[in-house]
Amino acid sequence: MPTAVRRRVVLPLLVAVAALGGCVSGDGMQTKLRDATTDYNKALRWRDIDRAAEFLPANSQQEFLATHEDFAKELVIVDYELTRLDLDKSSGVAASRAQIWWHADDSTVIESTMVDQLWQFHEGKFVLVDERRSSGERLGIFGEFVEDEHPWLPGLLAYRKSHHIGANNKQGAKPGRRKEPAGAPPSWGPAGDRGDPLAAERDQAVSMR
Repeated sequence: MPTAVRRRVVLPLLVAVAALGGCVSGDGMQTKLRDATTDYNKALRWRDIDRAAEFLPANSQQEFLATHEDFAKELVIVDYELTRLDLDKSSGVAASRAQIWWHADDSTVIESTMVDQLWQFHEGKFVLVDERRSSGERLGIFGEFVEDEHPWLPGLLAYRKSHHIGANNKQGAKPGRRKEPAGAPPSWGPAGDRGDPLAAERDQAVSMR
């Protein structure tokens, strides 16, 4: 059982680099992803919710703060461990997986929840655009994959569209070649298309070729 003071972070970094060049430079992206995922999960561990909220889109932060405030007196996060990072440098899309150990304030029974987090690199930093429980005990501060929409996070596709990420690539594409929409890395979510928020659109793009 993990101790409250253990700070071991396991990072088997799995980097998926697309063969074709993209709109995002890869310089320093791996380091920025490692720092963002570590700092975000560490902030959750130590109840520094204001710091954790800084990694979310601006219009998602207030609901995030309100939800965590509701759980503040009932939830004690004992420890966390980052177990996977997956980065596509060409699109700036990344996925991280964290195991969270926690217990209710009125209980000493340690529970475990595995959480998958989806990130988009934008304007020089990684932004958390989706976060769902992938296994373990349900925990109200994390979304569920069975839900179409996250309670407060926009999701990868909506965030990319609202910030026109990838638009330059589409405008500069060669005639006769259709570029597939950026999708989540394979490590995002449970096995199957349920864990890939862009699976349907990607399949549609392939069928139109």
